[in-house]
Amino acid sequence: MELMQIKPSPEPTLSPDGLQVFHQAGQLRHIKRGTLIYSPGDHASHVYLISQGEVKLSRYTPEGRELTLDHLSPGEIFGETEILLETLRESQAMARADVTAYVLDSDTLLQLIADHPRFGFWMTRFMGARQARMENRLESLLFKSASGKVAQVLLTLATEHGRDSEQGTLIDYPITHQEIGNLIATTRETVSYAFMEFRQLGLISTSQRRTVVHDLDALGELAQG
Repeated sequence: MELMQIKPSPEPTLSPDGLQVFHQAGQLRHIKRGTLIYSPGDHASHVYLISQGEVKLSRYTPEGRELTLDHLSPGEIFGETEILLETLRESQAMARADVTAYVLDSDTLLQLIADHPRFGFWMTRFMGARQARMENRLESLLFKSASGKVAQVLLTLATEHGRDSEQGTLIDYPITHQEIGNLIATTRETVSYAFMEFRQLGLISTSQRRTVVHDLDALGELAQG
């Protein structure tokens, strides 16, 4: 999921041929929702290609606050960077939903890159695209008010996961105020206050972790500030 992207960047997915190589060499693994796949300081032993489900990448500040780095969807890869850099894990990966993934051990990944130079090229392009996405997200956070950041998240969710309803655009993606706060480096209370403000303005309505956006244009204006 591309949260808070303000300018186009390549989708961080492998080409069809690259996916086929991964499918042929990888082992299919099922990971239950809430499972911690790896943690900071772990040895980087495997790389994962998501087939179904969603994975959250995050890290903790010295003060113990969780910062979400990315939400990854089917077709995306994670866990490769530390293998290629020969470092320990710097972030944690958790299954945000039940996940099915193709898994390669580090030796197999490095052998594939050595035997298939084009696969290494695909991996390099993938890593570059993901880096561009994360930089765009960080850029979009600069100079925005807290409510502007929350509005940007809602606007992107509406674009990526919205569907038409009688009341407006239904965001068909359950996400908590804490998770939004982790994405934009603010507190759950700040996010909740922004939601209350948006409801009072008639921009959104909420029910059972689902949000309906009634005025995308007005929300977009708020996202600029």
